[in-house]
Amino acid sequence: MMKKVTFYLASFLITSSLLVTPRAAEAQSVDATADSEIIKTLERNCSSVRVAIKNIHTNDALTRVNVGQRYNSISTKLMARLNGRLAINKLDSSKLVNITNEFESTRLKFNSNYNDYDTAMTDLQRANCSNSVADYYQKLTVAREARNKLSEDVKILDELLVRYKEEVQVIKNSLSGGSNE
Repeated sequence: MMKKVTFYLASFLITSSLLVTPRAAEAQSVDATADSEIIKTLERNCSSVRVAIKNIHTNDALTRVNVGQRYNSISTKLMARLNGRLAINKLDSSKLVNITNEFESTRLKFNSNYNDYDTAMTDLQRANCSNSVADYYQKLTVAREARNKLSEDVKILDELLVRYKEEVQVIKNSLSGGSNE
């Protein structure tokens, strides 16, 4: 029984170490004095901006699917199973359970925030920067803010994974007599 728990702990450590989650690019904030310059740039480069926005939206959709699947797998296939296995073996996994709950809550928030971002990007793509540059810029600002929320969610999820991994290592060390194997 102890070998199974150690196996699950080792599997989690290896899998979480191999996980590479892409970071959402953070949009730069723009102050009010730069707004007029940005609007002028949008007027001059409307068609190339629209192409760039379409490419970003397409790439982000693919990234979201991949990242979302990874986070879901980690939550259901690794964290939940390991927590259950530790509970069956009557090992204190309360810290892991708390981290898992926080991870799952943030993962659901990430999903919701992505839907908001996707809607903002779709609205932006439907807008026409040639006809109403100010409206287009406002939609661009909404999309940028939504993307920044996603970036924050990813940072929090990654931090939670690090905390979970560290706690798994503590449990693993306690099972192996305190040695760092």
